[in-house]
Formats: sequence, structure tokens, C-alpha cells
Amino acid sequence: MFFGFDLKEIFYFPFKDEESRKYLLIGALISLSAFIIPVLPYIVLVGYSIQIARQVFRYESPHMLPWDNWNEMLQDGLKVFGIRLIYSLPLIILVLPIMIGSFVIPFLTANSSSPESDPFFIAFMGIFALTMCIMIPISIAAAFIIPAVEMHVIETNDFAAGFRFREWWDIFRANISGFIAAFFIYYLAAMALAILVQIMMATIILACLLPLVLPGITIYIVLIMYVTIAQAYRDGKQKLAQSGLTTSEA
Repeated sequence: MFFGFDLKEIFYFPFKDEESRKYLLIGALISLSAFIIPVLPYIVLVGYSIQIARQVFRYESPHMLPWDNWNEMLQDGLKVFGIRLIYSLPLIILVLPIMIGSFVIPFLTANSSSPESDPFFIAFMGIFALTMCIMIPISIAAAFIIPAVEMHVIETNDFAAGFRFREWWDIFRANISGFIAAFFIYYLAAMALAILVQIMMATIILACLLPLVLPGITIYIVLIMYVTIAQAYRDGKQKLAQSGLTTSEA
């Protein structure tokens, strides 16, 4: 157990039995389709993971489900994708000048003998440094907070609930350590799998398997992420309810 998380259950449930492995393979094939169809496969994968997150809300052990409720998966995936996009807008706005500058500055400094002394280059580097100083703390905070917003939208089945700040903030605050632990569980899992991919890329034979392995890794990480966040949200809601009961009794 790690901060109340059963790591063996979390990491193992997609491979638990033959049925689970079959559904994981279907998810990998959907992930593979993202090489041809943009965005939509990711929305479907998120929608499927949300169905499993709801199992955690009901205090069930997470288990793979048949891919048969496509309409609900699309609706749930769109809600979560939309809420994440809206809450990520400050980061997108901050990154936009850097993206524009990376395209424009090379053209402006093309005829300069010393690009480092060019005023456009100096201005760009100043903007880049300032943007990074602002963006890094905001992105770290967003990595912890946005999942709580997503879970609140899922649990209430209401997109507008993502903007009722007091509701999800109280749940997040009641179990901050749980949300941080959830973040590190799926982040470290993603890092471990990234190292595995790098090892595969270092060998010619294994590198040929990457187009088959990467889609499986994608669905696996998405599943782990939403299962851990769902448990952190569920525990936060329980702690908040217990705190409210204690206050009322006092």
C-alpha cells in the first residue's frame, strides 16, 4: 500500500485475466488509430477510463469492461477533454509567444552575423526566460488540480460542475496528499515505461516492435491515471463528509 493505494491492484488489473487482456488489446488498437485519426481516439480512451473510474467511486475493484457503450464513452470523453482544455488555456496562452517566436526569430536573424547580439534574439530569450519562470509553477499546480476538476465533472455527470470551484476545491483540499500521491504513481509509471521505450529504441529488433507497443502503453497509462485520481477524489470526498459531520456535532 502507498498512501492508501493498492499498487498491485492498480498496475495489474488490465492484465488480470484473458478478458481483461482482450479489452486492453482493443484499447491499444484504438490508440493505434490515433496515427490516422487525430484527437477522437484519445477522447474514446478517456471515456472508457472514466467508466472504470466510476467503479472506484462505488468502492469496487477496478476491472476492464467490454467496449460496448460508445455513446457514453464519447460523451464522457468530450466533457473531460473540454474541461482540461479550458483549464489549460492559461498555459497555452503563455506558450503561444514562444511557439510564434521560434518560427519568426530565425527569419529575423537570418542575415545577422552574430544572432546572439541581435535585438530580436535578445528579446526572444528574455521572453522565453520570463515565460518559463511563470509557466513552470502554473503547470505543476495544474497537474495536481485539474484531475480533481475532471473527477468532479465525472462524479456529478455535469460539465458545469467543473466551474463550481468551491465544490471540487473542498474535496481536493481534504485529500491533497492523496492527489499528490496519485500524480506520482502514474507519473513514475509513465517514466518507467518511457525508459523501457528508450531501451527498445536502442536495439534494431525491439525498435521494430514500437508501433505495436506504444499504443498499448498509451491506454495502460491512461487507465492507471484515472483509477488513481478517482481513488484520491473518492477518499477526499469521504474525508470532507467526515469533517463536516465532526463540525456539525461540535
